[in-house]
Order: sequence, then structure tokens, then C-alpha cells
Amino acid sequence: MAQQEETMRTISPEAIQLYPTLEDMHGYAIGQYKNYLLIFGGSIRSRISDNDYQDFPNLDILLIDFNEKRAGAYTNGNFDGSLGEQVSASGLSYYQNDGILYLIGGYGYSETHNQFITFPYITIINVKQTVLALLNGTDPVASFYQLCDDRMAIFDAEMDFNGDEFFLLNGKFAYKLKPFAENAQYIEETYNEEVRTFKVTKDGTEWQLNNFQTWYDLEALQERYGTLLPEGLEKKLQKTQRSENLNQ
Repeated sequence: MAQQEETMRTISPEAIQLYPTLEDMHGYAIGQYKNYLLIFGGSIRSRISDNDYQDFPNLDILLIDFNEKRAGAYTNGNFDGSLGEQVSASGLSYYQNDGILYLIGGYGYSETHNQFITFPYITIINVKQTVLALLNGTDPVASFYQLCDDRMAIFDAEMDFNGDEFFLLNGKFAYKLKPFAENAQYIEETYNEEVRTFKVTKDGTEWQLNNFQTWYDLEALQERYGTLLPEGLEKKLQKTQRSENLNQ
């Protein structure tokens, strides 16, 4: 059975039994509605020789149906442009609240830009509507809303929520120059001990990103939010501080 917590961070053995490729995947996002799971993006590690592996993008939305004990794959190619590109990305940050799954950033190939990029988008997904559309064989695109914002260009960040604001801890930004050339150059910037805070609100049918701030002083962040910090984030910050103290 699927867990009852809204934001899922791990996949159950039963889900892997229904879709064994999940065992070789990483960097994906998970949404859940009742006894259904949705898997977006991520990379699939495949053996290409006896001693070598390579990661390939997951180009499908996966639907795990625990009721019928089955799994299905629905191509992201049905989505135009940036939407299809982001939901095929790896390293997506995500959080689900009140039936809405928020996807942030991710790294992958953009046909629009003809190179590998960190996607500058937040995509907001109605999980229930998406599951029902896929079960009925209809296009779920009406259940997706995407905002472009360069501040969302991040991957491998840890995402949390306190009921009012979202928090992104650490993460990376990367792109690849001349991606198909023999001398392709991968450029990566790592964000250590940084937290981004912001709100996502809805005005009628329009979603908006507000109150964005980047925190470089984690103690100031803790003083500002106090008990309003999400518990999981607070534990990670305390772990970071203990590690710093040991290294002094």
C-alpha cells in the first residue's frame, strides 16, 4: 500500500515489484493520490558494457496502481516545449501539499535551448486530476501549470514547507557547453549552506511566486523563523552546524 504522508521520499518494495526499473532510477519526483503513485523525471542507470554504466533520462510519467497491481508509462512527448522537458529532468526538488505537487528545477536536456541546462521552472500539478486523466486515457496537461523564474534554476536541493512558505536547502546549478561535441564542457556550481525561501500563491486561475529570499546566514534564518522552520529542515541545519563545530 502507498504511505499516507503526502510527500513521499522513498518508493516501497511493492512499487518496485510492479515496475522493476524503479530500482535503477534516481533523481525523480513522487506524487500520490489514494492508492496511486505518479513518478516524474529522474535518470535510469543502465549497463552498457560489462564494466560500464550510463544514465538515461526517464521520458515517461509512471503511474503505479496498487489497486490493480499494475504500472503504466505515459510519454512526456505529449507535452510541448518546456513542460515536457522539465518533467523529464533529473534532480527535481518537490513537495506535495493538499493534493498539489510542486516540482522545482531539475537538470537535463532542453531541445528548446539545444543543450543541457538547469531548468528555471516551477511546475504545479494537481495529482488527483492527473491520475484520473491517465486512468481514463486522456491528456493530463490541463492539470499542470508552469511558471518560468530564473531563481528556480536549481537541482538536487532539499525542499520543505511550513504551511505557508517553501524552503530549498543547498542544491546545484549546471549546464553543458557544446553538449554533442567531443570536448563537451560541463559547468557546475554548488550551493552549500544556503536556503531559499518563497511563497507560491493562487489568484483565480493564475499561480504566482512571491516573497523570494536567499539566506546565506543560516543562524539568521533560524532566528527569523524560530519554531516556524519545518522540523525536517531544522534537523538538517542542526546537523550542518554540528559538522562545522567539529571541523573548527
